[in-house]
Amino acid sequence: MKKLLAIALASVMTVSLGAAFVSADDAAADYSDKKIVLILPGSMDDQGWNATNGAGAKAAEEELGVKIDIVESVPAEEYESTFVEYAEKGYDLIMAAGSQFDESCTTVAEDYPDSIFTVINGQVSDFDNQVPAFPKEYEGSYIAGILAGYATENGQFATMGGESNGPMVKLLDTYEGKAIEIATERGIEGAAANRAFVNSWTDVSATKDLTSSMIDNGADTVFCYSNEGTSGAIQASQEKGATFIGFSANKNGESGCVYGSVEMDWPNVYPTIVNNVLSGNWKGMTEIGVAEGVFKVDYTDQCTDEVKAAVEAAVQDVADGKVDFTQYFSAEE
Repeated sequence: MKKLLAIALASVMTVSLGAAFVSADDAAADYSDKKIVLILPGSMDDQGWNATNGAGAKAAEEELGVKIDIVESVPAEEYESTFVEYAEKGYDLIMAAGSQFDESCTTVAEDYPDSIFTVINGQVSDFDNQVPAFPKEYEGSYIAGILAGYATENGQFATMGGESNGPMVKLLDTYEGKAIEIATERGIEGAAANRAFVNSWTDVSATKDLTSSMIDNGADTVFCYSNEGTSGAIQASQEKGATFIGFSANKNGESGCVYGSVEMDWPNVYPTIVNNVLSGNWKGMTEIGVAEGVFKVDYTDQCTDEVKAAVEAAVQDVADGKVDFTQYFSAEE
């Protein structure tokens, strides 16, 4: 794992958004005899999506008294065969982290009705044994947009994703919309966002080059949702004097250029997912977000009391269902 850099650069306060909920009865059954696996598309050393999902699996083990095997760095061409491998071994719950697993999961699930298949960030449930858990990432990026709107000095936002897909576009739409909204409210004229996709989740060099170009074109605030590649965006931001907004994982310790982070709190949520899927409490696709404790904010000392108050108010509005997110989504979405 890459060493975290300059941890002492900023004091950090973490605020959880929502609360953990293991089940409707707030109690879990005995699943110690269940065979469970989590399939990851990348390494748990990525300081991003795979690391946080792996941490979630470990939290579920501890809280529920289960054993979860973790399979790392499975390439796309092996998704289907990996599902088949663990279904053939009689695993009760086969989880995979990432919407890219949806198609392979659907191909395999019908032939193995005795196994439950749960894709984290998945949206496809064609069979009774497909129970995806879909985090409303746009709720988290809405909060990140607030941080960005207060962090910027010129209202020019660079936004990047590892690859383009439906959920990614929605979360970037929401982040950009809220960041521009806050910057405009602060009196910054001409606030705008420039978006690009790296077409890689892991290429640090390519991500750094793309970020540098976007900063050279005027952006002073950077957002990048990727895995290992995010480190490249942070490096470029540090070198060129831009501000970085962390997402998915806590990036505050990597550089003093990080204003704050909104991370997916999978250790808080995985016990809920495992328990509700195995108990049969969840059927089909279940959406989870701020109200269920999927996200938490990691502040640095750059964040003022005004920023924290704005985040707190927004979190309450999201939890209460008062935010119309469709206003931010692209027409094609």
